[in-house]
Amino acid sequence: MVCVTHWTGLVAGLAAFALGAALSGVILADKPGSLSLPDLLRLLGAWSFIGSGLVAYRRRPANRTGPLMVLVGLTFLLTGLAGTEQPTVSTVVALVQPIHLAVFTHVLLAFPTGHLDSRLARRVVAGLYLILGIVYHAPLLLGDDAIPAPFSDAVSAGGAAILFLAAGALLVERWRAGSRAWRRSVALVLWPGALTLAALAVFNASQILPFSAGPAPMWIFRIAFVAMPLAFLAALMRSHLARASVAELVVALDESRPSGALRDALARTLGDPSLAVAYWLPDAGRYVNIDGQPVELPDADGGRAVTIVEREGRRVAAIIHDETLNDEPELIRAAGAAAALALDNERLQAELRARLDELSASRARIVRATDLERRRIERNLHDGTQQRLTSIAMVLGLAESQLRSDPEAASRNLRQAKTALAAALAELRELSQGIHPGILTERGIGPALEDLAYGSPLPVTVSCNLNGRPPEPVEAAAYYVVAEALANIAKHAHASSASVSLTGESGRLVVDVRDDGIGGADPDRGTGLRGLADRVQALGGSLTVESPRGQGTDVQVVLPCA
Repeated sequence: MVCVTHWTGLVAGLAAFALGAALSGVILADKPGSLSLPDLLRLLGAWSFIGSGLVAYRRRPANRTGPLMVLVGLTFLLTGLAGTEQPTVSTVVALVQPIHLAVFTHVLLAFPTGHLDSRLARRVVAGLYLILGIVYHAPLLLGDDAIPAPFSDAVSAGGAAILFLAAGALLVERWRAGSRAWRRSVALVLWPGALTLAALAVFNASQILPFSAGPAPMWIFRIAFVAMPLAFLAALMRSHLARASVAELVVALDESRPSGALRDALARTLGDPSLAVAYWLPDAGRYVNIDGQPVELPDADGGRAVTIVEREGRRVAAIIHDETLNDEPELIRAAGAAAALALDNERLQAELRARLDELSASRARIVRATDLERRRIERNLHDGTQQRLTSIAMVLGLAESQLRSDPEAASRNLRQAKTALAAALAELRELSQGIHPGILTERGIGPALEDLAYGSPLPVTVSCNLNGRPPEPVEAAAYYVVAEALANIAKHAHASSASVSLTGESGRLVVDVRDDGIGGADPDRGTGLRGLADRVQALGGSLTVESPRGQGTDVQVVLPCA
């Protein structure tokens, strides 16, 4: 496919060159003497457009700018054959006489992508093709009796003046709304183009309004029109110079850099001061900036674009840049490839900062959770067991005072105290189970999870495939992960069943809790899963949650047992 496109472009380019040479030969043959300055400018301008268009097409075959520029040059050459004595050529020249101005405006409004990016721009260009391609030729097509030439000339001149003015206003509006990077890429083309359109608008308006603009507008048009291809070439050369700056980027990367200098170097190389770099953390599945703070990649339609940088098949970072740089994908890829190693090194630094931030936040959450748990235990002891023991002490005191005067009443009070004491012991046992379950200490993680499943309000199957008991902190972390997960399933999942599996492999304990509920669990909301993640990470483990909506939730924990 690439080969076919290459040969098609080569043939089209040779054909355009041959046609231009033929037209130039006819023009020179019709003017055997010395060429006038307008004729010389016509040849120079036409070949500037043809040559620049061929170069642009060679560099970007998918971009329409090159073919449109070639079409401007060829149609402009045809205007030099006006007045020729050859009937066929004269008719063709008459039909395409001013069409190069519509194509020229099309190129300006479509630059640099080659596509008209707004409805108004498409309407302006279509209007120019209509007026300069049909209305202007109405007397020739329909006869002078049907539409008088003066009327046709007035309508076409007035309509063209309005549309040229509208096209110039569109260029100014695009400049005003464009980003800094976009302005840099189009400045060399946009302002000479706007000047040319303004000159055309003034010239056409002077044909129907009661004032004379003189020859100045047309000479401004001729000079600016001839200079336009040079502006296009300069814009193309800017891309080549930017590519050369990639080599400077490679040299700069060998030097020691403070934090953030790599972003500045990339911004200079790509000519985008707004450029940002987001570093990929594979374990966390998210992007962060150089300080380790989370970064959200922008939407595709927000004027920003994203280029992913990979190194040795691994995602390293994302370069967030102005969308106009998408016109130079090779440049972005070259800069990304040159900076891949440095980006990978900075990614490790960003990952370390992110982990430190997570560690600080985790410690703060653990302190808060510990304080809340301590207060809960204090409250339970004060409101429950302490009050019950105080009541028992009062009953025992009353029984002691009744031993001699009313032994039967003393006996009743002693029995009441005994019952209350048994209840207090049961409360203390329940409270201690909440702090650390005795069955976990006595019989291990398997029976402890079976006990959890037995008390769950929905069916839970437990599978335990372990060789020996894991270390005590690992057992405790696994137990509380399962306990919290089952509690969340019972409260929020609307599940009909759940399963728990424990597997010991390669010095690790893998805990997996699944349910068939509604899904949609988010570890970032609420404190339950976040607290479990803190507990797991404190042991050097990892907790992942997969919970697509309508497909249940899978909580997986990997804990090192070494």
